[in-house]
Amino acid sequence: GYCIVILTRVYLRQYKNKDNNSLGTVQLLLGAASIWMVTGVADTLTGIQIIDLPPLTWVGSFLVTCCNAWILVLHIDDLYEQRRQLNTRLMYDHLTQAFSRSYFEFRLTEAINKMSRNHSIKLHLCIFDIDNFKTINDSYGHINGDELLKKIATIVKKNIRSIDCFARLGGDEFVLLLIDLDEQQAYEIVERIKKSIFETTFGLSAVQFSASCSFGMVSSGAEHLVSKNLSKQLLSKADEALYVAKNQGKNTIRALNLSTSEALIT
Repeated sequence: GYCIVILTRVYLRQYKNKDNNSLGTVQLLLGAASIWMVTGVADTLTGIQIIDLPPLTWVGSFLVTCCNAWILVLHIDDLYEQRRQLNTRLMYDHLTQAFSRSYFEFRLTEAINKMSRNHSIKLHLCIFDIDNFKTINDSYGHINGDELLKKIATIVKKNIRSIDCFARLGGDEFVLLLIDLDEQQAYEIVERIKKSIFETTFGLSAVQFSASCSFGMVSSGAEHLVSKNLSKQLLSKADEALYVAKNQGKNTIRALNLSTSEALIT
């Protein structure tokens, strides 16, 4: 029973005051022992420290060991949670909850490797941004601009499959990777996204406005695997296609041939 009381007090101390480290907990509750233990400072494991206190009976030493083990487990749990939160921050864009650019690059490389193993797979990469986004920000404020970005991200995610990958590159620019479709199927998905954005009313409370996006697309099959740095080539060509779309009236989709820059579907 005494052991349970001691361990309960350790648990309560650990969670009522996160600023206290494990060394302070043991000194407060047990007050005596001579042991080696892993200690924590600011909730991180920092090294090995000797606690020099008067010796206890074997029962007291056992209690100290139990408490140390529990505190170590709590620290490990905290570290796993911190790691999980860090992975989430690295994987997702904080505003739109689309994937981050770094995670998209990982997924693109993964998709290219998959295509190298299965030559029937085709990849379609689309970069798009919001037409006149600066004007929207200037006219309706950055809060409405942020809401526009979030709502567009929601629209895109509703129109793609779980195997596809959607990410925010930065600012108002997004990228979409469509996997294992032919050119027409990929184009139809992008067309559906474009149409949904154009038909949606954006804005908070009394402020209402419309918006549109321009899209640049490029496709790749196994025949392009001989290219050096295919992922960079796809991003560059899709960006070129977006530039063409912007120059041809906005709210449009332009798809270019990866090898020749010839327009495919307009």
